[in-house]
Amino acid sequence: MNIVKICLWIKMNVNTTEELEKVIHAVNVTATRIKEIEAAKKKAVLTVGDTVTFTGKRNKKMEGIITKMKIKNALVKCKNDQGAAVLWNCPFSMLEVV
Repeated sequence: MNIVKICLWIKMNVNTTEELEKVIHAVNVTATRIKEIEAAKKKAVLTVGDTVTFTGKRNKKMEGIITKMKIKNALVKCKNDQGAAVLWNCPFSMLEVV
Protein backbone atom coordinates (compact mmCIF):
# COMPACT_ATOMS: atom_id res chain seq x y z
CA MET A 1 0.00 0.00 0.00
CA ASN A 2 1.24 3.48 -0.83
CA ILE A 3 2.47 5.50 2.18
CA VAL A 4 0.50 8.55 1.01
CA LYS A 5 -2.72 6.52 0.98
CA ILE A 6 -2.00 5.25 4.48
CA CYS A 7 -1.41 8.79 5.77
CA LEU A 8 -4.64 9.99 4.18
CA TRP A 9 -6.55 7.05 5.67
CA ILE A 10 -5.18 7.86 9.13
CA LYS A 11 -6.06 11.52 8.73
CA MET A 12 -9.63 10.69 7.71
CA ASN A 13 -10.31 7.79 10.12
CA VAL A 14 -8.38 8.52 13.31
CA ASN A 15 -10.27 10.96 15.52
CA THR A 16 -9.00 10.41 19.06
CA THR A 17 -5.68 10.13 20.83
CA GLU A 18 -6.51 6.56 21.81
CA GLU A 19 -7.04 5.55 18.17
CA LEU A 20 -3.81 7.30 17.18
CA GLU A 21 -1.91 5.45 19.93
CA LYS A 22 -3.27 2.14 18.60
CA VAL A 23 -2.05 3.03 15.09
CA ILE A 24 1.37 3.99 16.44
CA HIS A 25 1.58 0.74 18.42
CA ALA A 26 0.66 -1.29 15.31
CA VAL A 27 3.36 0.49 13.28
CA ASN A 28 5.97 -0.11 16.00
CA VAL A 29 5.11 -3.81 16.25
CA THR A 30 5.34 -4.18 12.47
CA ALA A 31 8.69 -2.34 12.37
CA THR A 32 10.06 -4.61 15.09
CA ARG A 33 9.01 -7.75 13.19
CA ILE A 34 10.58 -6.48 9.97
CA LYS A 35 13.86 -5.71 11.77
CA GLU A 36 13.89 -9.15 13.38
CA ILE A 37 13.34 -10.84 10.01
CA GLU A 38 16.12 -8.81 8.39
CA ALA A 39 18.52 -9.63 11.24
CA ALA A 40 17.66 -13.35 11.01
CA LYS A 41 18.39 -13.32 7.26
CA LYS A 42 21.79 -11.72 7.87
CA LYS A 43 22.57 -14.16 10.71
CA ALA A 44 21.83 -17.10 8.41
CA VAL A 45 24.43 -15.84 5.92
CA LEU A 46 27.17 -14.97 8.42
CA THR A 47 29.57 -17.41 10.12
CA VAL A 48 32.58 -17.21 12.42
CA GLY A 49 35.65 -16.22 10.39
CA ASP A 50 33.78 -14.07 7.86
CA THR A 51 35.26 -10.67 7.06
CA VAL A 52 32.62 -7.98 7.52
CA THR A 53 32.26 -4.23 7.45
CA PHE A 54 30.07 -1.97 9.56
CA THR A 55 29.77 1.68 10.49
CA GLY A 56 31.35 2.41 13.86
CA LYS A 57 31.55 5.51 16.00
CA ARG A 58 31.47 8.86 14.21
CA ASN A 59 30.33 7.14 10.98
CA LYS A 60 33.73 5.51 10.54
CA LYS A 61 33.72 2.45 8.26
CA MET A 62 35.18 -0.50 10.16
CA GLU A 63 36.35 -3.86 8.85
CA GLY A 64 36.94 -6.95 10.91
CA ILE A 65 36.50 -10.69 11.36
CA ILE A 66 33.62 -12.34 13.20
CA THR A 67 35.03 -14.19 16.22
CA LYS A 68 31.81 -15.26 17.92
CA MET A 69 28.12 -15.47 17.02
CA LYS A 70 25.66 -14.66 19.79
CA ILE A 71 21.86 -14.67 19.75
CA LYS A 72 21.39 -11.08 18.53
CA ASN A 73 24.95 -9.84 18.00
CA ALA A 74 28.32 -10.90 16.66
CA LEU A 75 31.70 -10.18 18.20
CA VAL A 76 33.85 -8.60 15.50
CA LYS A 77 37.61 -8.24 15.92
CA CYS A 78 38.89 -5.02 14.34
CA LYS A 79 42.06 -2.97 14.48
CA ASN A 80 41.85 0.55 15.87
CA ASP A 81 43.86 3.57 14.68
CA GLN A 82 46.87 2.52 16.79
CA GLY A 83 46.82 -1.02 15.36
CA ALA A 84 45.56 -2.73 18.52
CA ALA A 85 42.86 -5.40 18.26
CA VAL A 86 39.45 -4.29 19.51
CA LEU A 87 36.27 -6.37 19.89
CA TRP A 88 33.00 -4.79 18.77
CA ASN A 89 29.62 -6.22 19.77
CA CYS A 90 27.62 -5.60 16.57
CA PRO A 91 23.98 -6.35 15.77
CA PHE A 92 23.64 -8.58 12.71
CA SER A 93 21.63 -5.89 10.93
CA MET A 94 24.73 -3.62 10.89
CA LEU A 95 27.07 -6.15 9.28
CA GLU A 96 27.88 -6.48 5.59
CA VAL A 97 29.97 -9.34 4.20
CA VAL A 98 33.12 -8.25 2.34
